[in-house]
Amino acid sequence: MSNNEDATSVTIAKTLWSETLIDLLIVSLEKDQTDEQVIGLLNELKQKKFAPDYIVRKVTKSLGEKDANRVKLLLYKT
Repeated sequence: MSNNEDATSVTIAKTLWSETLIDLLIVSLEKDQTDEQVIGLLNELKQKKFAPDYIVRKVTKSLGEKDANRVKLLLYKT
């Protein structure tokens, strides 16, 4: 296996984990988890360099404006 294949595998794994974090955020909002739990996921997404606009857009698309507004407020607390 070449270094190029290794780098591709790592990139795919990081991308899958990042999308999983978005999915976890959406599930936590659906289950109406506490602000602290949601903020934990938001912090992890920010560490992965996800733009707040992207996060809000994904939540809006999946759950609507109410949850998107909650995420916006919590993003400002992180």
